[in-house]
Formats: sequence, structure tokens, C-alpha cells
Amino acid sequence: MARVTIAKNRIQSILDRDLVAHQKTLEQKIAEQGPTPQRVDPHLIGYAIKDLRELNRLAAHQHAGAPGKFWFANPGTKLQPITEKLDAIAPLYEGISGHGFGNLTGDALEIITYKCLEAEQHTNPQYAFLGSFDLDQPKNAQGRYRRTAPPKTIGSRKTTLEADFFQFGHSVGPLCIECKNRREWIYPNDGAISDLIVRATDLDIVPVLIARRLHYTTRSNFLEPAGIIAHESYFQYYPTDNADLAAQVKDKRSLGFTDVLASEEPHARTKHFFSVTLPKIVETMATKWNRNKGALRAFALHEINLSQLYNEIDSPAGGNWQEFEQQP
Repeated sequence: MARVTIAKNRIQSILDRDLVAHQKTLEQKIAEQGPTPQRVDPHLIGYAIKDLRELNRLAAHQHAGAPGKFWFANPGTKLQPITEKLDAIAPLYEGISGHGFGNLTGDALEIITYKCLEAEQHTNPQYAFLGSFDLDQPKNAQGRYRRTAPPKTIGSRKTTLEADFFQFGHSVGPLCIECKNRREWIYPNDGAISDLIVRATDLDIVPVLIARRLHYTTRSNFLEPAGIIAHESYFQYYPTDNADLAAQVKDKRSLGFTDVLASEEPHARTKHFFSVTLPKIVETMATKWNRNKGALRAFALHEINLSQLYNEIDSPAGGNWQEFEQQP
């Protein structure tokens, strides 16, 4: 495919300059940077890496600082400079990939969402919400603010899955808001979407997904026709007190994650989403959701596949779809 060929060329060009890189760095540089015609989606970058390795045009390296993870270099690149770079970036990547730091980045986007919800309630008191952080108290030993999760019941409805927030006050009923602050783009088969569907159908409320990046097929073929409200933050947020770490991670000769932002304050786009966009679209999206929620729950519980779901929800991809998965 032409897009995979572009990805192959860009991978080798990047590695000529940067010597060695993780797949997530290659995805950041190829999917989110450079001229638009030269950008390639992450799942295709995975295919490009696989093809290059099979053709012996890409060498895979490992490092004790990040056990089990692969780092890629062009064949013929001298081992010493590769090792020297990995000595610096492998432990850095391992530090931000672990579950503990994932909790901190998860909190960062949730705090931003909490502040947006709080501002909306201050402006429009009918928009009450559940789910909060005690920002007036110091963080604990793990670097986290004390969080109060919303309940797992609304009226007589119950769920076993904890939500990030509920927002009330809309004519269509409560909203179930889920935040995902991670590097990976969210594709249609992502478990985060299925979990959100189960939560929302358990409680019979309307789902909202806040994520760093969504693949275009997720937005246009799935969420929009299904009635699942979504907002892309475009940044991976780090806690404010991790500014030094964010600077290291963003460095273009390090991991190159240039979208990382050490902030717990909402960006103007996200403020606009909660104050303007969400109230404007919620009724239309809720109508779709209520029409489709039976089929969506069946999909989330693996009773039907994505192709069948697309036909059920009148997706533009109905009867003509392709399942995208990122390569490991």
C-alpha cells in the first residue's frame, strides 16, 4: 500500500537522523508531525515496521532499562552510539510506561475535566456533577490528589464498572464521562469504548469519551453514528509537578513526544467543548444513542462483531468496513 511505503521511507529517514527509536516515537513523528500528505496512521506504521523487519531493513534492539521492549535502528548503525542513546532513553520510557505513572497521567486529564465541569456548574448550576478531586489538600506519597469517584448506582440501575464523572442537568438525562490520557490512538475495537458502552447501558445514561487522539474511523464510522459523544484533547497531560520529566520526554532527540504538556489546567478547546459544543450536540447524540444502545451493548459484550454493529447503527462503513489494529 502507498501509505505503508511512505511510512517505511519515513521510518528509515528518521532513524538515519535519530539512530534508534521506540515504535511510539516513530508513531508520534510520522502520524502527528510533518506535512499532512506524509502523515501515516499508527496501525500502518506497525505494518511498515513488520515489513521492514521481514526484509532485514530494520534491526530490533533491547535494553535492560526497559525489559521486553523493542527499539529500532537501521541495519549497519554502529552499536556503540545505539547503546549510548538507549542508556538515556530506555529508562526514561520505562519510567513513563509503568502503571504507577499511568495513574498520574490519568489523574491529570481527569483533573482538567473536573475543572471544566466545576466551571460549568458555577456558570449554569443545573449542570451538577459527581466525581471530584480534593485539590486544596497536598498530594499523597504516590503524587496523587485524593479522588472521590461517582457511585456505581443511579436510581435502581447498577454497574460494576467505575465511571470518571457523571454530569446532570441535560434534558436527555445524565452523562457518563470517561477520560483516556494515553499515547495510543483509540481505534474502534479498543476496550475503553466497550467498557464505556457497558457502563452507560448498565446505568441507562449517555456516554462521553475524552481522549488524546481518536482514529478517524473511530470518530466517523463508530462514535458519531452510534451516538457516543467524544472530544480529542490532542495533548498527553502530565501533572504540573512533572514539568522536568515532560521536558525530557518532549525533546526531539529523546522520545520526541512533543504533545506532552505538564499542566492540570484545561486548554481553551476543552473548555469550549464542555461549555458550548456538548450542550449543543447532546440531544442529537442522545437520540442516536438511545436508538443504537441495544446493538452497542451486544458489541461490547462480544455478541456481535464490528461489521454487524456498523450495519445496525447505519455507519458510513456499513457493509464496507476494514478492521484496523495496531501492530505490536
